[in-house]
Order: sequence, then C-alpha cells, then structure tokens
Amino acid sequence: MADSKTVTGEAEANLLMEAFRSFNEASSVLERSYQELQAHTRELDLELKDANERLRRSLLEQEATSLHLRSILNSLQVGILVIDLDGVLQEINPCAVKLLDFEGAVGAHYGALDLPQPVADFIYSCLEATMPRIAKREVALPQPDGQRDLELQFKLVRPDGGGILSVLILMTDKTLLNRLQSQSKRTARLAAMGEMAAELAHEIRNPLGSLKLFSGLLEGDLAEQPDQAKLAQQISHGVNVLENIVGNILAFSRNVTPKKERLDLAELIEQSLPLFEMERARKRIEVSLRKPERRLEIEADPHLLKQMLLNLCNNAIKAMEPGGRLDLQVTTRDEFAEIGITDTGHGIPAEQLPKVFDPFYTTFHGGTGLGLSVVNQIVEKHDGAIDIQSEVDQGTTVTITFPRRL
Repeated sequence: MADSKTVTGEAEANLLMEAFRSFNEASSVLERSYQELQAHTRELDLELKDANERLRRSLLEQEATSLHLRSILNSLQVGILVIDLDGVLQEINPCAVKLLDFEGAVGAHYGALDLPQPVADFIYSCLEATMPRIAKREVALPQPDGQRDLELQFKLVRPDGGGILSVLILMTDKTLLNRLQSQSKRTARLAAMGEMAAELAHEIRNPLGSLKLFSGLLEGDLAEQPDQAKLAQQISHGVNVLENIVGNILAFSRNVTPKKERLDLAELIEQSLPLFEMERARKRIEVSLRKPERRLEIEADPHLLKQMLLNLCNNAIKAMEPGGRLDLQVTTRDEFAEIGITDTGHGIPAEQLPKVFDPFYTTFHGGTGLGLSVVNQIVEKHDGAIDIQSEVDQGTTVTITFPRRL
C-alpha cells in the first residue's frame, strides 16, 4: 500500500514538473512574442512618425507653394478671373478688382455680380456651349475721366483626365498702349505735314518779304491820300498776319530738343497758372487744382511743359462761356503721371476729334490751328501720350500721360 502511494506521489511530482516545464516554455514563448511585439510596435511607431513627418513636410511644401502661387497671382499686372462651369466665381486677383472696380464676393454667380456689361457678355459667350467662343476681345469701359480699354482673353482649364474644369478670364489694360499707338500714328502724320509746311513756308517767306517792303513804300507814297493809304495799310496788316502764320509754321516744324530736369508736376502747374490769369479773369472762369499728397516727379523741360499747359488752358478758356469752370488734376497710374484738364465748354463733335491735332485745323474763329499740334509735339518729345474726350455742350477732358521718375 505504501509502495502504491509512493508511486502515485512520484507520478504526481513528475506531472507537476512537466507542468512547470510546459509553463516555463510557454512563458518563454510568450516573452519572446512580447519582445517581438514590442520591437514590431517600435518599428511601426518609427514608421508612423516618419510618415507623419513626411506628411507634415508635404503639407508645409503645399502651403508654401500655395502662398507662392497666391503671391504671384496677386502681383500680376494682368487681371484674372476663374469661373467654374456653373458660372460661379472661384478666384479673382487684385488687378482684376482694380480694373473692374469690383465689389462682389468669391463664391457668387457672375450674373449676380456688378460686372461691366461687356465683361459679363464675354463670360457668357465663354461658358455657353451654343455660343461661338471668341478667344480675344477688346472692350471699352466708361470711366469718370474718359474710358478704359480692356483686352479680354479666355482659356479653358482642363484636368489630366480630360474634360473642362473651369474657365480662366485674362484682362489686360490697353488704355495707355492704345494712346501711345494713336500718338505714334499722329506723330508720323504730323511729321510729314510739318515737312511739307516748312517747305511751303520757306517758299512763301521770300515773296512775302517783298510784299511787306512794297506795301510799306506804298503807304509812304500815299501819305497825302488818306483813303488810298488805308487800303495800303490793310495790305500791310494782311502781310503781317501771313508773316505771323509763316513764323508759327516754321516754329512748329522745327525739331525741338527738350532740356529735361527733375521737377514736381503739381508745382509746375501751380507756376503756370499766372500765365493765363488775364484770360481767366476776363471771362470770370473758376479754376481748381487737385494734386496728390506726395511729390510726383518727372523728367521734363519746364519751359516746354508751361507752353503746353498755356496752350491747353487758353483753348479751354476760349471754349467756355463767362463764368465757366476749369479743373486741373494731377494723378498717378502705375509707373506714369497724368495731368487731367477738364472744362465746361461747348465741347468738340465726335467727327472732329481725330483732326484736332492736325496743323491748321481749328475750331476757333481766327485761330491758326497750330496750338494743339505744338502741344502734341511737346508731349511726344517727353515720351508721353495725350488723349481728348469730349461731348458737345458738356465739355472736354484732356489727359496727358508722362513716365514717372521712380
């Protein structure tokens, strides 16, 4: 019996030892698995941290790229509108805001925005598939001081997968360029007319001198015959008028070289006001001058610019009834300085506007028609441009543009 119990005890002890060995082996396996799991977790943690760092860098790069593109978009001197196929405005840059005097908001339908009608019509033609799309169009937008010429272009924004994502509208201010082109054509025409006029003036001057001499002698011979002497005096007066016209023609045809210096434009205009004070006072014309707060400097010949202002202001005063108003304004447009001269005179008919700079063309009785031709010549010598906007019985605005000294 005792032996039986001894055997049973040994068996139980063996089982217990076997159980301990199995437990130890399982513990070892579990510990190894736990260590492997910890190592794997550390690896995953490192991979996750690395992925997060790459993501963070990618987001920073995207943000930097977005800010860079936004900066480029904001600095462009071309107006940009981005409109989706539903007609909703997605993007507009500051240049477009300025060109359109835009006061709307991104996210609204273009038809609900206060866009100029020619621009809205162009957008409609780009979005409406049934309309013939015109890649480029030039439109004129009315402005308080004249008009703004805009060149409109459109581009279709296409994703990589094909189709059309949105429409890109590009706007370029062509106002100054159109003025300069008109100025160039006018200058070429005036140069040809000036050469011809100079030749004629030289041919006329010699016989005119003879007429002046003989009419003077005739006056002396008829001193004792008053009635006949008056006729001789009229001949002499007519000769003097012709001589003055010939002198103006030669002055117009002369190649003037400006002696440029640095000057403040508003200050120069103030110095020019007394030049036409007598004419202003005689017709009781009210004169105002609006100037910028800061100095607006250009490189110019002060004497020639004063001559230009005198001719323009005298013309404006002649065109007005007593009690009229003459407004002078100095402003800036990008890298250019502008002088605006507005009167309340009788205006110039539209069909006459293209001719006002031609020599000998005048809308005033008794004028020589060389005043504006000389003005045009002075402006051209200063690399500037001149433009005239006028309405009959409403008045005239002359805009002169010069490069600024930056």
